[in-house]
Amino acid sequence: MNEFYTIVAEGADLHFVPREDQKLENLLTRGEDLEGYEFFSRLGDPDLMHCAVFRKSGRAGGFFTVYDKTTVLFVAVAETNLSFGLGLGYFGRLVSYARYGADVFENTDTFDA
Repeated sequence: MNEFYTIVAEGADLHFVPREDQKLENLLTRGEDLEGYEFFSRLGDPDLMHCAVFRKSGRAGGFFTVYDKTTVLFVAVAETNLSFGLGLGYFGRLVSYARYGADVFENTDTFDA
């Protein structure tokens, strides 16, 4: 995995800024205990695209790890509670739209009247 981003909130928008985070990358690729983070939620469909959400323990922020069926696609780190909250909405929509799009294309032989 080689895509890490910091998500920065500007108003109601999120901006993805490339970052290097060797410590977090080592934790994720080795499957080590994510010391300083707690599992928060899983969004989406593990058979298509999903996002594992981790919160910093006792501090602001957290990170979002986006997966397809088998691999990590990218990680986005939120350093503030505002960017974390906006990230929840953003990634929730992202995986919901992926599921909706897959459902539409999987059911193209049926016609809704």
